[in-house]
Amino acid sequence: MSVMSFDFEKITPCGGNCSDCEKLLTGECKGCLSTDGKCVKMWEGECRIFRCCRENKVLFCGLCSKFPCDYISKTIVEWNKDGIENLSQAAKEYKAGRIDG
Repeated sequence: MSVMSFDFEKITPCGGNCSDCEKLLTGECKGCLSTDGKCVKMWEGECRIFRCCRENKVLFCGLCSKFPCDYISKTIVEWNKDGIENLSQAAKEYKAGRIDG
């Protein structure tokens, strides 16, 4: 398994990074972090993952006590087949940084 490094100032609730997102680069989306979760059309005006993370007071799904919930388990694989693993790794890295930092 490769070691990932996450930018926790730019990480999205689903574990992505808007700066390298195709939808942001093509102008279809302005980025969930800058629009408070109201982004691309496919999410009907609001990202449910973004809203859920805010309701559960976590930066991203991997930090939630309910992770991996049924919704994220079914949804994230549609655009990121390694999403659950990536979110788990991000959570480990984030927690380790909080302990070490």
